[in-house]
Amino acid sequence: MGQYRIAELNLEIETNSKTLQNNLKVYETSFDYMPNLSLSISDDILLQLLNECEGYSADVVECEYHSTEFARSMFDYNGFPIKATAVEYENSAVLFSAPFEETRVFDFIPAKRIFAVDCPAIRLINSVFYAYGTPFGQFGEMSRDIKLPVKSIVFVDNERFNSLKTLDTKDMVSMFMRAVHLSMHSERMKHTLYMLEKVSKCVKFYGVSDLSDVDFILERVTED
Repeated sequence: MGQYRIAELNLEIETNSKTLQNNLKVYETSFDYMPNLSLSISDDILLQLLNECEGYSADVVECEYHSTEFARSMFDYNGFPIKATAVEYENSAVLFSAPFEETRVFDFIPAKRIFAVDCPAIRLINSVFYAYGTPFGQFGEMSRDIKLPVKSIVFVDNERFNSLKTLDTKDMVSMFMRAVHLSMHSERMKHTLYMLEKVSKCVKFYGVSDLSDVDFILERVTED
């Protein structure tokens, strides 16, 4: 297994995915103690997923499997997983999350601003939520090994929003729960709600119909 330092955690990862192997290079490290997390996939699970995901290569399926397993592990490290693209703006992070699989948020954002695609790590450290770049997901090569405080979370949904708006509690809860990868276990649900309560006190939530004017949106959602 290779050893890596990701989101201030020590990981051992065993993978045959060439995509993930390439993405992991900038996170390589070495340590002599037990890792925080070990990731691998058995042949049986890989074959099962390939049967369920017809048309996808083993490389993509394995990469997405590790992405999901890592994201869910954030529950155990005072954080939460979220499907989002993390953007650097004015020394802080803005997370853009779309509820539909076919919506590729990062297509609308200048690549130089992006530091995590699909799978940022979100952790609460010393009362601040931080977003980290990670090597996971099909587009992990676009991510950077970086840590920034989360300023706001923007949900992109042209069926729900007409323009940029600050979300009320009802919209905030429903959109957050759609974006977070939930385990079916009751303790995970409780932890997700706990994290939502925490994040709602220090991070702003917005809804927007599209990202046609992303610079304007970034300026608005980072205002104090």
